[in-house]
Amino acid sequence: MTPIRTILDINMLGMGLYYQKSRTGVSRVAEQLLMGLWQAQEVSLRLAASSHLPESMRYAYHQFGKKEAIFLNRRIEKGPALLENELLRPFPIQSLPSKLIREGFYRTKRILHREKAYFNTRQWLSGSIYHSPFYAIPDEIARTKTIHTVQTVYDLIPIFHPEWFPEGESSVRMMLEKLTPDTHVITVSEATKQDLCSYSGIDPNRVTPIHLAASPDVFYPVADAERLRQIREQYRIGESPYFLSLATFEPRKNLDHLIRCFVNAAESKAIAADIKLVLVGVKGWKFDTIIAELAKNKAMQERIVVTGYVPDHELAPLYSGAMGFIYPSLYEGFGLPPLEAMQCGIPVIVSDIPSIKEVVDDAAISVSPVDADALSSAIINVANSETLRNTLARQSVERASLFSWEKFIDDHIALYRQIRSN
Repeated sequence: MTPIRTILDINMLGMGLYYQKSRTGVSRVAEQLLMGLWQAQEVSLRLAASSHLPESMRYAYHQFGKKEAIFLNRRIEKGPALLENELLRPFPIQSLPSKLIREGFYRTKRILHREKAYFNTRQWLSGSIYHSPFYAIPDEIARTKTIHTVQTVYDLIPIFHPEWFPEGESSVRMMLEKLTPDTHVITVSEATKQDLCSYSGIDPNRVTPIHLAASPDVFYPVADAERLRQIREQYRIGESPYFLSLATFEPRKNLDHLIRCFVNAAESKAIAADIKLVLVGVKGWKFDTIIAELAKNKAMQERIVVTGYVPDHELAPLYSGAMGFIYPSLYEGFGLPPLEAMQCGIPVIVSDIPSIKEVVDDAAISVSPVDADALSSAIINVANSETLRNTLARQSVERASLFSWEKFIDDHIALYRQIRSN
């Protein structure tokens, strides 16, 4: 069988080496896709970087021990990138010498107008598939009739709700504008496919939903009492039972609504006086709205714990120790945190928006993201019923077992196979 010649743009993964804010759920998805395709016997994989080539090459070297050979960027771009990485090699990534070297190369590229990569697609093998897992497909690739193109779309949130993003956020709009009539689109849910087709008029036959998954080596039930105790101590939760939420602190995650509902449940004395709410996440756009909601409830501040960023290896015990996970998001393309929580075997309360319902089905409690009474009641019911918690925990594990990165990779390869045969 002839291998499927695939070119994956990994600039997001290169960026993640240096910019922590780039290490989002989307970058985790891109990494899973890269590693899965790299190991797939049916795929002949090469890499590209439409921007941040030195960083992307350094990332690939860390992962595979390869330097420039697997990248299809032009030699005139790879040469300086190799030199930059050789100079950076002795220094830690976040050290001052590293920052100065990178700044020097960046300024030089700006002077020479070489910040953006350009590709000589005439040297690429005809019939190859170029896949961008996030950013817009470069113009010269989109125009090449001998190359198939694939674009992943996670959501249309910046288009439908620009008020939730910093002024000037236009990456999704630019990406959609650059789609050609021949580009095939992958969405992360049927809900996102419906949004995309409704907004853009794109032919539904050109759009394939492929569900994400939660990594089993990161998200799994933790029963070790000592490990659970340590994570509580580390994040100053104490011995109290707690509800957990994990999300970037930004408007669409609806955390101010969650805080109000938890406070309502607590102040009504409908839940035990020692139950806490633990909020995990980094600062996002309009972070002040959430801080203001916390400040309004001074009497409750000891019962609301804000952890900030939590590294992957500490998430499983943090999830597993919770009496329930709450995710009241207003809009999602998929809804990965609820799936992560379900894979850790805990009860889940979520918004009843289509994309999240597609993930959790009937294995979670779903409520309107704007109905305070419904969310408060869900918190009270889960807190007060061990039987309900046990039932939801069992359903969580069963539902999560239907999602896997292996299926995610297999579905991508099946689509590549279909595209090549057309």
